[in-house]
Amino acid sequence: MEPLKVSTRDGINLYVESMTVEHPIGMVCIIHGFGEHIGRYRHVMQSLNASKFNVYGVDLRGHGKSGGLKGHAPDLMSLINDIEEFLKIVRAEHLYLPLFLFGHSMGGNLVLNYVIRDKSKELSGFIVSAPWIKLAFTPPRWKEQLGKLMAHIAPKIRQSNGLNSLHLSKDPEVSRLYENDPLVNFKISAGLFAAINFGASYLMEHQSEIKLSGFVFHGQSDAIIDYKATMKLALDNPDYIKWKLWEGVFHEAHNDLEQKEVIKEWIDWMIHKIKTSKVI
Repeated sequence: MEPLKVSTRDGINLYVESMTVEHPIGMVCIIHGFGEHIGRYRHVMQSLNASKFNVYGVDLRGHGKSGGLKGHAPDLMSLINDIEEFLKIVRAEHLYLPLFLFGHSMGGNLVLNYVIRDKSKELSGFIVSAPWIKLAFTPPRWKEQLGKLMAHIAPKIRQSNGLNSLHLSKDPEVSRLYENDPLVNFKISAGLFAAINFGASYLMEHQSEIKLSGFVFHGQSDAIIDYKATMKLALDNPDYIKWKLWEGVFHEAHNDLEQKEVIKEWIDWMIHKIKTSKVI
């Protein structure tokens, strides 16, 4: 199978990985979190394949094997548009299969923003894990103000993201692999940080505009992203969102000790969605 080629509207080449099966029942597109890359989701992709889903993942601009300045995006809409271009290429693979969009952390923020804005009706549903809506800690006020200033005068300037990899999972091997992964980026630009914060504010103001079925989950022991903000968004939209809080689970539920149960639950949700929609 030829690798899929995706280019952004401003000419950046995006790296895409795909894992497909014979006679798929649906397709899943994966949007990763900040600083990481789609290679960290291969075990998730394999689980989806085992349930007869074709899976496609993209390295966002400035991440992994994709082009662009590492850890940077000029604004929120550039990332939203990149996702749209990615989905267009994937949809062309199978015109009529149910299509689901999954996002984790920063990717969850982007998926929710995409869903609010999407008018194409192409998606059958979305899945979001620990979306970056509100950090679980409060940065010093001076640092926030400096970040806002730099986003305007020097948006490409980058600094350490300050992430403690031990907060990703209770499994120390996850932290070790993350720290030694040559494709992981540990710096974030002022522009990208401002873009994601703008996306978070937009979500809180426009969450009632979510009109697509979704499954949203979060680990209660997440020390990176505040699960309470995610829970509020989900519980404020009971007609469209199924909510799951995983007790004792860290930020990367799909990489924590409970990962098999976590992944199975949202796969089961998608299968139920397909069956009840009479798509297959």
